Amino acid sequence: MASINIVHVPYRGAGQSVTDLLAGQVKMIFETTAILLPHVQAGKLRALALATEARSLRLPDVPTTAESGYPKLLASFWSGLLAPAATPTGIVEKLNAAVNEILKSKDAQDGLARLSAEAKIGTPGDFAAFIAAETPRWAAIAAETGIKVD
Repeated sequence: MASINIVHVPYRGAGQSVTDLLAGQVKMIFETTAILLPHVQAGKLRALALATEARSLRLPDVPTTAESGYPKLLASFWSGLLAPAATPTGIVEKLNAAVNEILKSKDAQDGLARLSAEAKIGTPGDFAAFIAAETPRWAAIAAETGIKVD
């Protein structure tokens, strides 16, 4: 999107990539806020932008990629609860209601905040629509960039 040439350095996990960034072995990394926040707060790293729709409450002075001129560069981490396709609708609805109730709790909100995350409360249909939108988006990015699974 920025028409820049960046060499991808594959890592098995965040630990070594952060170590190499701190040591100057690599010039930048894309990583979750939760992993980088302590280093940013300590002044060891500078956050350039967040690839999220909104600024982080923990990094209010760091612009989003959209604010930096790249509105299509969104790559936030997400996870969700899934069940086998044949699970009865009533059970799915009960699980969804229970999970949503837990996610509304102060303990859950505080725990997620410590990870620089927030709950997205919704219905199974909302989550299915989200996944349906993400799939072609990432497929197009993989095709456009030539990303392949090793």
